[in-house]
This record gives sequence, C-alpha cells and structure tokens, in this order.
Amino acid sequence: MKLIYFNILIESRFPILISLFLNGFFFSLIIFLKMKIIYLLLINILFCFFCLLIWIKNVFVESLLGNHSFYIQDGFKICFYYFLFSELILFFRLFWFYFDASLVPLEEVGEIWLPKGLFIVNPFRLPFFNSLILLRRAISLTWVHYGFLYILKKNIFFFITLLLGLLFLLIQLFEYKTIRFSFSDSVFGNLFYLITGFHGFHVFLGLIFLLINFFLLTRNLLTLNHHLSFEFSIIYWHFVDVIWLYLFIFLYWWSFLSLLYLVFFIVNKKVFLILIYFIRIFFFQIKG
Repeated sequence: MKLIYFNILIESRFPILISLFLNGFFFSLIIFLKMKIIYLLLINILFCFFCLLIWIKNVFVESLLGNHSFYIQDGFKICFYYFLFSELILFFRLFWFYFDASLVPLEEVGEIWLPKGLFIVNPFRLPFFNSLILLRRAISLTWVHYGFLYILKKNIFFFITLLLGLLFLLIQLFEYKTIRFSFSDSVFGNLFYLITGFHGFHVFLGLIFLLINFFLLTRNLLTLNHHLSFEFSIIYWHFVDVIWLYLFIFLYWWSFLSLLYLVFFIVNKKVFLILIYFIRIFFFQIKG
C-alpha cells in the first residue's frame, strides 16, 4: 500500500451529474405530490442510482490499485460520519414536526391528537412483526461481521439478512395497501407517510449497499485491512434500525395510546354525564 497522506482526486463527471439528478429528484417529487406524475421521479431515481453505482465502482478500483492509505481511509470515515449526521438531522426535523403537531394540536384538527375520523394502525400487528424482523436482521448482520473478522464464512447469514430486509419492505408496502387513511388525511396522514416513506427509502438504500458488499464478500475482494464499505453498510443498517425503533414507539405505539386515551375519555365523560343525570333524578324524587 502506498504511503501517501492525501488523496488526489481524478477527474470525474459523476459528482456534478449526481447533484443535477438529485435536484431533479426533488423537483420531480414535488410534481408527483402535486400532479401525480411519477415518470419524471422514476427517471431521476434511475439515473441517480446508475451514476452512483459507477462512481462507487471507480472508488473501489482505486482501492484495489493501492491508492487508499490508512490516512485516506480515515478521511473516508470522517466523510461517512458527516453523511450519517446529516441523515440524523433529517429524521430529527421530521420527528420535531411530528411532536410539534401532536403535543400542540391546532384548531384545524380539533385541538386534539389524533385528528378525528382517522383509523389508526394497530402497532401490535404488522408494525410489531416488522420490529421483530428488524431485530433478527440486526443480529444476523452482526454475526456476519464477527464471522468476517475471525475469518469465518457466514454468507448464509448475510443472505438471510438481505431476505429479511426485502421482507421488511414488502410488509411495509402491504401495510400501505391496507391502511384506511391517505397522505392527504390531516397532518397525521402527511407525517405518517412522510416519515415511514423516508425510512423505507433508507432501508432500500441500505439493502442495495449490503447487496454490493455481499457480492464483494463472496468474490473475496474484501480484506481485514481494507473493508470500509462493509463496515459502512453495517453502521448504516444499524442506524436505520434505531430510527425504526423511535418510529415504532412514537408514530405507531404512542399514537395508538393517544387514540385509546381519547376513547377512554369520551366513554368516561358519557358515563359521568349519565351518572349525574340519574343522581339529579334521584335527588328530585327525594325532594318531592
């Protein structure tokens, strides 16, 4: 490995192309949400992934040529942690919006949370099953990582992790099909689809990231001295798992408890009014 302390970037057109396609992605996303035109969105996503895969391939070729010293690997780690921090800030803003809408509900939603007329998802059915899948895939991926560090072949567990990630996405899509409210049903519908949709998109990205490393691992292209892509994919996967735990607790479980509390309050209020009615009747009968 060459002892160089800096990395001279080769001329590449992919950073500017990915930036342009990302801008096109957000514009096409707005068009899709407003006008329901999905073709532009799919085209931008396709070109973005195509450029990203070729760029990753070029970086990997640089590593095979020995151009990545330990100092350059540290630089990659710092860049990845910055990227992970930006992802954390993204979900922090989404949860901030959710807590602002739920803890201080506006008049438009009746000044109560949840808004009236919504059929909330039961968290102890499909979401709970998805949480179990999440825990299982985190365990299997950790087992694969330790197997790699101790030079043990754990490809079958890696394949199981990929299948569990795909199963998670399929269950999420099935849940979207069975939910009885849409994206336009009050602020809860907006936030529910926005947060779960962003999380599902990150799961999809993590699944592709792991699939690339599964290919590299089966071809013996990862070494103990240089397997940053494998480590990054594991860290990213666990990051998505932690986001889902917060999502399950606050978006599913807490919202479900809010609905139960509202029902309990309404029922108790009616029982209290009925009790007052009978007490008044009984009092007037005694007085008469």
